Amino acid sequence: MDASSRYLLALEATGSTADDEAWPVFERLFEEHGLPDRLRSDNGPLFASAGVTGLTQLAVHFIKLGITLERIAPGKPQQNGRHERFHLTMLPLAEAPQADRTAQGQTFEAFRHAYNEERPHEALAMDTPAQHYRASTRAMPTTPPEPDYPAQAAARSVRHDGEIRRNGGLVHVSKALAGEAVAAETEDGEWALRFHAHPLGIIDTRRMKLVRRSAAGCLRHCCRATP
Repeated sequence: MDASSRYLLALEATGSTADDEAWPVFERLFEEHGLPDRLRSDNGPLFASAGVTGLTQLAVHFIKLGITLERIAPGKPQQNGRHERFHLTMLPLAEAPQADRTAQGQTFEAFRHAYNEERPHEALAMDTPAQHYRASTRAMPTTPPEPDYPAQAAARSVRHDGEIRRNGGLVHVSKALAGEAVAAETEDGEWALRFHAHPLGIIDTRRMKLVRRSAAGCLRHCCRATP
C-alpha cells in the first residue's frame, strides 16, 4: 500500500509468506509502478530476522534496489497505523474465505478495485486513493546495480555460511547475504560494516563479532568507565 495516497497496490492470495512466494509479487509491482524510496514494515519473519543485521532474503532484495528499510518498533503497530487500519477494513474478507486460491484472488481483486476506485476515504477529503496515487519515477532495473564501495573500504564476499574473513579470522554477518559483497569502513575508530547503503553493524575486533551500533557504543562507554 502507498502510505501517502492509501492506494492498494496489491492484495494477493499466496500459499505462504515465504520469500519465493512474496518476492515475485513485489517484483511485479516494482516493474509496474516503479521503485519506492523506502518501505515500512513490521518485524514479521518475512521482513526481519532475529540476527544482528535483522536481514531476510526479501530485505536483501530491497536493499540491492536502493530501497531504504523502515521497520516499526516491535509491539508498536500504531507506528504503521494507516496499514493497521486497512487490516480492519478487509477483516470481513478474512472471516469469509473462498474455497480455493483462484476464487480468493478474484475476491481480493474485486475488493482492491472498489477500495481504490470507488470507496471514499475520510483522510483524503472523501476522495478515492486512485485520485491521489502517482507512480514512482524510479524505474525497476533489469539487473540490480553492484554496490559502489569506495576504494579505501575493505570489501569482503560473504561465505555460504554467512561469515566473512577479517584479519585472519571469521566474523558472522548473515546467511541472507551469502554470495554478496559487503564493505568495512573506519568510523570513529571502529570498523562499520555495510551492504550497499544499508548499515549492518560494528565489528568488535576483540571478540571478532558483529554487534549492533548501540551495543558497540555501550562497550566503548563501559570500557572507558572501568578503572
